Amino acid sequence: MVLATMLGVILLQVLLLLLFIFVSIGMVASVSTNTPTSIKPNSVLQLKLETPIQERTADNPFKNLNSYQNQVPLSFKDLVDCINKAATDDNIKGISIETQYIGASLATLEELRNVLIAFKKSGKFIYCYADGYSQSAYYVLSVADKICINPQGTLDLHGLSFNTMFLKGLLDKLDIKTQIVKVGTYKSAVEPFVLNKMSEANKKQTSDLINSIWNNIVNQISKSRNISTETINDDCNQLSFFANLELAKSKGYVDTLMYKDQYIQFLKDVLQLKENEKINYVQLSEYKNVENKKANLSKNKIGILYANGNIIEGQGDNNSIGYNIAEELRKLQKDSSIKAIVLRVNSGGGSALMSENIWREVVNCKSSKPVVVSMSDMAASGGYYISCASDFIVAEPNTITGSIGVFGMIPNFQKLMTNKIGITFDGVKTNSHSDFLSNRTRPMDEYELAVMQQSVNNVYSTFLQRVSNGRGIPTDFVDSVGQGRIWSGIDALTLNLVDTLGGLDVAIAKAAELANLKDYTTQDYPHIKTFFEDIMESLYIAHLQIIENKKQTELGVFYPYFCQMEEILNRSGIQAVVPYIYVIK
Repeated sequence: MVLATMLGVILLQVLLLLLFIFVSIGMVASVSTNTPTSIKPNSVLQLKLETPIQERTADNPFKNLNSYQNQVPLSFKDLVDCINKAATDDNIKGISIETQYIGASLATLEELRNVLIAFKKSGKFIYCYADGYSQSAYYVLSVADKICINPQGTLDLHGLSFNTMFLKGLLDKLDIKTQIVKVGTYKSAVEPFVLNKMSEANKKQTSDLINSIWNNIVNQISKSRNISTETINDDCNQLSFFANLELAKSKGYVDTLMYKDQYIQFLKDVLQLKENEKINYVQLSEYKNVENKKANLSKNKIGILYANGNIIEGQGDNNSIGYNIAEELRKLQKDSSIKAIVLRVNSGGGSALMSENIWREVVNCKSSKPVVVSMSDMAASGGYYISCASDFIVAEPNTITGSIGVFGMIPNFQKLMTNKIGITFDGVKTNSHSDFLSNRTRPMDEYELAVMQQSVNNVYSTFLQRVSNGRGIPTDFVDSVGQGRIWSGIDALTLNLVDTLGGLDVAIAKAAELANLKDYTTQDYPHIKTFFEDIMESLYIAHLQIIENKKQTELGVFYPYFCQMEEILNRSGIQAVVPYIYVIK
């Protein structure tokens, strides 16, 4: 009976899977019938940027469904490509950006802003409208030729702040003790586990970071809107425009207070349309399919390798860095059609060992072709480790980088298990330290801590040497700007940790220069999963979710503690990670 039941369940799952696949194919066929996109003359590229912006996304056949559009992440690469293409498209007269928020980090905002500035050189217009503007959206849209806002809306300018969560109180309640070994005064990734508030060193580095980034933001707004930096800071201190848009208009922050219908009429007037004529809006999802007739079709290629996410000791995927990036670097080195490599890094680090493995592949690539790093939102700790050996490093002013330091974190669950749950442990071993690192139900002794500290010291010493060799600066200087301290792209430039400021386009141009290429095309790596590959992976994830739901049901109120333990366990070992989680608002 048991075997019959199991067989029935398996057959049912197979039938449901086949049904799901057939239904999905039918749905995809109904929504993804691709007809050639034809752009009419006198069209406007309409951008709505409120969904999260990711470096790259897989093409989704459901993206044009109205009920699904607001949930599909935007590909930053597609966004940039479309804006650049529109600059040379005679059928596109300008860009209308209609967004209240922009779901991106500060360096991505900076790069998008610069792309829009470059677009304006074409002589085409950029107009924007929203019921209100968040600070991030306003920063990007301050480059627009005309900023329009609902008369009853809000303009949110308030400056930057940083907050993080500290877990020591929770761990104390659970009787979880965390033993820390680290190198670096500023290596504060471990602070949430051992402190109740930020250390003075961490406060200083974070304050310096957000002030450096904020000064850049204020300076750029000042240039675009012709408002003094002192005035901008005073208005932010007083939250002047949250409820007073007339004042914002009088000071030049916005150009016009109008309703949406008035904005549409304004665009019609600009396009010289008659009353009964409609604006030919072109959406990003359809414009990306328009052939760029002026694209370079050279056989010379620059490979753009996207290294995105945490650095892990494993294969890696679209959102993590592991053997996948090391393997891609080896392939690109051997590919004779690839004349140069741009390594696009967006990572706060992770495994020190994997960082070393990728560093090695970068060094090998340099022996045969130029390697240029383009830093995105973050290229810190392990993210900087894999960057430092390149021929040239490009960072955005708002990039978070540096954090040259390492740590090890070993949790001890003995008191949690014994005092809170009533579980005890006992065992035998062949040698004095047979259960070193593997036993989380006892504290490490002084000798083991000393061994762990020596290992961390060795990794840090290696890290310093890698940076010293790659950047051509003394190890003593690297140590002085290291110690786990984070820097903005602007500050990193003054410290010779990066070579220039700019985005991916600057890095590509530098790679072409180093490879002596006058004409070239670009190719993206690694392979990004297709929609159907994601579907199959989602089935597996759904299976895991069923297991997770069962855990939650059985553990009840202890489930959050279980999740917390899992998180701590996943952070064990020697790590090169940016100071825990940075959320700058």
